[in-house]
Amino acid sequence: MIHIHRNRALEEALQLYHDDAELPLRQVKVDFIDELGDDVGGLTKDLYTSLWVEILQQYFFGHSAVVPHLPLYKQCELRCNFRAIGRILAHTVALLKIVPARLSRCFLLCLSLGPSQITDDLLLSDFRYLICHKYVFAG
Repeated sequence: MIHIHRNRALEEALQLYHDDAELPLRQVKVDFIDELGDDVGGLTKDLYTSLWVEILQQYFFGHSAVVPHLPLYKQCELRCNFRAIGRILAHTVALLKIVPARLSRCFLLCLSLGPSQITDDLLLSDFRYLICHKYVFAG
């Protein structure tokens, strides 16, 4: 059982996954502290969906597709969280059978098959996609 405050979910989840490397290997139920509800799947989905919204905003760069990124002034403080984020990603896939949709193709291929599988053409294609869509939406 994961007991977590909704308004501090990312902070608490990062700590849970940082402290427990085995957590992604277990089935869990979610309990939002100070809220009523039994987790029959909906609370778990709610938690991990909310986590990924915040993770993508704080730790990734891009619009339609994203890649990991931290500004220089945040690297010392937040860099250690990427291991916990990787564990959250693994657990999200295991529990919900989904991958956050906006993760770039290169990033996902690198995670699953290793960096040797990233061709120059694929990297350039993803880069163009990130940059072109960023400027289109930033207007």
